[in-house]
Amino acid sequence: VEGMTAVDPSPWSYEAINGYRADESIDIGAAGEGFKTAVVANRQTYIGNVRREHLDGVTRTEGDAMYKSVVNKFDTFPIARRIEASVQDGDEIVKLEEYADRILQFKKNKMHLINISQDVEFLEDTFMHKGIVEPAAACKTDFGIAWVNELGAYLYDGKKVTNLLEKDGRQMIKESDWSTFVGGKPIIGYIAKKRQILVGSTTGTGSDGGDIYLYDLVTRSWVQGKNKIVDGVKRTNFVVDWNGDLVCAHTSNTGTVVKWDDASDASSNVDFQTKDIDFGQPGQRKKIYKVYITYRGRGTHTQVHYGVDGLTPALTFNDITSGTDGSSTGSGSNAKCIPYDAGLTDWLKAELKPSAAINNISSFRLKISGDGSNTVSADFEINDISIVYRLKNIK
Repeated sequence: VEGMTAVDPSPWSYEAINGYRADESIDIGAAGEGFKTAVVANRQTYIGNVRREHLDGVTRTEGDAMYKSVVNKFDTFPIARRIEASVQDGDEIVKLEEYADRILQFKKNKMHLINISQDVEFLEDTFMHKGIVEPAAACKTDFGIAWVNELGAYLYDGKKVTNLLEKDGRQMIKESDWSTFVGGKPIIGYIAKKRQILVGSTTGTGSDGGDIYLYDLVTRSWVQGKNKIVDGVKRTNFVVDWNGDLVCAHTSNTGTVVKWDDASDASSNVDFQTKDIDFGQPGQRKKIYKVYITYRGRGTHTQVHYGVDGLTPALTFNDITSGTDGSSTGSGSNAKCIPYDAGLTDWLKAELKPSAAINNISSFRLKISGDGSNTVSADFEINDISIVYRLKNIK
């Protein structure tokens, strides 16, 4: 009709349709903006420790804040989609990981477990003293999320958080040994082909000696390694490549990529020690008669020592110097007690007799190592260890 103005009858506004205002900054990419960590879950991107422009035009750093993107718009972060589990607690978000409809929000001193199974996220639990100081200290496995700090190594399996340094109520690694090993910035990686977790003592500085701890998720056991990763140069974090191998890069301005290789090597650093064995009777005296070790490969330069009552293994067994069956001669007291060179497929049973009587002891432990200047052969293997002993009468 002439003289009349058309009016839009639709009740929908731009903000109602899109979930954010037309003049609102929804991307985080301008100069001075950014975020420290991100993870994709439920067709959304979650980012943490964010610096961005707000509605008043001021750019602020929000170390406690986590934002989620619009569904299927992975680079769109409206202000209204901010999530804060804890605010102004003197901490900041270091890394985000996702597992089993949960976001693990790692801060330096704590870990927040955030449930994302519903439309609205909520804080499910907070784990004090289980934070990380570097993003490289957490990784994803097919068992859950694993991470390390100076207090321990942990695994979240979708139901609970487990301290991997403990097994069936027993401590696997001493607290002081673990703290000394990891230093200030531990690094962790997942060996997918073997279902093992690799822990390095530090990342970035190149001054850790290349030592590692290796945890097997199937057997729930730890083993320590000396000089097993590149030392003396700066390293990146570990990642799993397209072939399922654990890799990292090292050396500044070079970026040499290397992968973890667990094939056997000859080494003079072999140092395998059993636990302090009390045979289930810690208060009763025992006598140890001999030890049987079934082995194959070249045993030259391999030592076996023993210790009693918690002492460091330093006492020796008699040599095995003759006989294709690995039987002891019963004489001599040299440290190289398995010098016989067996074929690669021949299993031998070494009968080790102590050079002095092992009597009236409470506990017993073994140490298998190299002889110092020479290396243990790469083909040397141990199948089993048996200890012949007798419990003594209680007086």
